[in-house]
Amino acid sequence: MGSRRVTKTLEDQWMVERQVREIYDFFYSIPPNSQSVILELQRDKHFDYLTRGLRKLGPSFSVLDANRPWLCYWILHSIALLGESIDAKLENDAIDFLSRCQDKDGGYGGGPGQMPHLATTYAAVNSLITLGSPKALSSINREKLYTFLLRMKDTSGGFRMHYGGEVDVRACYTAISVASILKIVDDELINGVGNYILSCQTYEGGIAGEPGSEAHGGYTFCGLAAMILINEANRLDLPRLIDWVVFRQGVEGGFQGRTNKLVDGCYSFWQGAVAFLIQRLKSIVHEQLRLSNELGTESADDSSESELSDEEEHLERTSSHVQKTCPLGQE
Repeated sequence: MGSRRVTKTLEDQWMVERQVREIYDFFYSIPPNSQSVILELQRDKHFDYLTRGLRKLGPSFSVLDANRPWLCYWILHSIALLGESIDAKLENDAIDFLSRCQDKDGGYGGGPGQMPHLATTYAAVNSLITLGSPKALSSINREKLYTFLLRMKDTSGGFRMHYGGEVDVRACYTAISVASILKIVDDELINGVGNYILSCQTYEGGIAGEPGSEAHGGYTFCGLAAMILINEANRLDLPRLIDWVVFRQGVEGGFQGRTNKLVDGCYSFWQGAVAFLIQRLKSIVHEQLRLSNELGTESADDSSESELSDEEEHLERTSSHVQKTCPLGQE
C-alpha cells in the first residue's frame, strides 16, 4: 500500500490542532481560579473598545469603505448584546450617518453616495432597529425600500445583491429578512424564493450560495432562515441538513464553513445558529424522519437482503444526530 500523500490542507489542519491542543494543555495546567479569570468576559473593556470604534476607526479600516453600515451593525449589535447603550449624541450621529447612506430610490449603500446593496441595507436597517428610538425607526423610508427590493427580484425567484449583481441565497435572506422585520413582505417578494433556495441544497445536505456550488455554513444559515421566514422550511431535507452541520464541527471544538476547511470562529455563529433554528423545527424534522423510516421499511420488505442498505445506515446515523440536536421534550 502506497504512503499517504500529505497535502497543504492536511498540514494546515495539523498545525491548527497542535495550536489548539497547546491552549487546552495550558488551560488545564493552571489553578481553577485562574481558569475562571481567563474565561470571564471582560465587558467593560469590550464596551470601551466598541464605543471608541463607533466614534473613530484607524486607517487600516479604509479597506471597508464600502461596508460602513456593517461596521455600525457589528458595533451596535455587540453593545446591545452586552446589555449596554450609547449616549444620545453618539446615537444621533449614527442615525444621521446611516440616513446619508440611504439611496433616494430606496435601500442603503456601503457609504454616502454609494449604490444601494442588499447586504448593507440589511446592516443599516438592523442597526437602526437595534437603536430603536423613534428617530432611528422613522428614518427608514419603507415605501422606497420596498420598491428597491422589488427591483432586486430576479426571474429565478431569488434576489440580486445590487443592480447587475450576483443572485444568491445571501441575497434571498437579506431581502426577506429586511422585508419581514419592517412588515413590508408580501406574496410578490416571496414568489419563487423557496424554489430557488431548494435548488441550492446540495447532495451533502448543506446549502450552497447558488445552484451547483458547494455547501457552505454562511449560505446554509441564510437559506434555512429565509425558508423559516417564508414558512417553507418543510420543503428542505432537514435530516440531511442536520447531518451536514454536525460533521462540520472539528476535533478542535470549532466549526468549519465547508468540508475539509479549517475551523473558523465566525462559523461558531453560522453553524451554531443553524442548530438553534432547527430547535424551532423539531416537529417537521421528526415528521420527515418518520416518513423516511416508513419508506425505508417498505424498501426492506421488498428486498431479500437482511442487511441495512447504505441509505438506511445513513438514516440511522442521521436520526441519532437529530435526537441529540432536537430533543423531543425541548420547547
